[in-house]
Amino acid sequence: MDTRSKLEDKELAQIERFIRETPVEVDLVNRTMDKYESSRNTKPSEKFRTRKNLRQRVMMITASTAMIFSLIIVTGLISPTMAATMKEVPLLSSVFKFTRDLGLHAADEKGLSTKLNISVTHEGFTLNVTEVVYDGTRVAIGIERHHKEGENAKESLSDQISNIEFLLNGEPLTHTNFSGVFGQPSKDNNSAIFEFADLKNQGGIPFPKQFILTLSATITGISEPFKMNIPVSDIGNYVNLQPNISRKYKNNQFTIEQIILTPITTSITTRIALLDKSTSVDFREGISIEVYDEQGHELKLINGNGRRETNKGNSDLIMDLRVHPFETLPKAITIKPYIHLYDDEGSYQLDENGDPKIQYIPELEITIPINSKD
Repeated sequence: MDTRSKLEDKELAQIERFIRETPVEVDLVNRTMDKYESSRNTKPSEKFRTRKNLRQRVMMITASTAMIFSLIIVTGLISPTMAATMKEVPLLSSVFKFTRDLGLHAADEKGLSTKLNISVTHEGFTLNVTEVVYDGTRVAIGIERHHKEGENAKESLSDQISNIEFLLNGEPLTHTNFSGVFGQPSKDNNSAIFEFADLKNQGGIPFPKQFILTLSATITGISEPFKMNIPVSDIGNYVNLQPNISRKYKNNQFTIEQIILTPITTSITTRIALLDKSTSVDFREGISIEVYDEQGHELKLINGNGRRETNKGNSDLIMDLRVHPFETLPKAITIKPYIHLYDDEGSYQLDENGDPKIQYIPELEITIPINSKD
């Protein structure tokens, strides 16, 4: 028998509204996340590659724990019956909000991501797409799982996904028309973020402004795949620069072909050409870049992908690198190319912190002024 009064029901509604409208900051275990960022493990070679090789085990403190402190003041003002009923109120949060990816965090804070509640359940396991954002450079998707209490609690959602595939308007995305799938740490083991990009700067077809993305994910131990259709729209609002500025170093010509600035991504397209086409270069010796604003602030690497213009080893290497967005439009962007250093066995040389050693190439450094009127 339901003994709650109408007054208590009204109080419950007010509390639920309060919870939904109250922002919650959560300790993201900075020391663990800093270790993740410093490990430089966001290299293009470390893609999800549609198989089970994503193994982030980053521990988070859940939003529900932090919310308890916000509720202490409220529960002191209501009846004991209402306080007991508080457990029935769902606590909503954004998968993007608690990532160290500043662009996805901004997408949530500025209302640029599309909030969704698309779910499929098989054998008591529910997979839910919570949000998506597309800025013309990358598509990012937040997903969560819900399962019976105590089941697979120690294994992260990323670990449970043994295969993931995408269709764009019914057509499969493969290595010929998209970057492959990248994953990154999310707020806890029950959520994950996956993202990818097109190959329009590497001879591929650009994604349309709007499309239906079909996600198909296989969960370990469950035979039937989870399939969901996700509506995706380009948020627009970006600056497109095509400087085509080149520098030369030894046998290399390094060119900045394009820079795209969006609220959630800074995308930079580079081309590395061999001046002596008779020479073949090991891909391992490719040139990487760091990106800075006019005040010397570095933008952290998110991910990237690249390919040669043809199948020949001496053809131009075209790279798309995606880094964090600028908080405000900078007056200038500086690109600092560098190479990794290797030992005699072909492995990275490491510094005292265990990070790969790099060597800057000042001859290739480029500073590009930004016209604020663009």
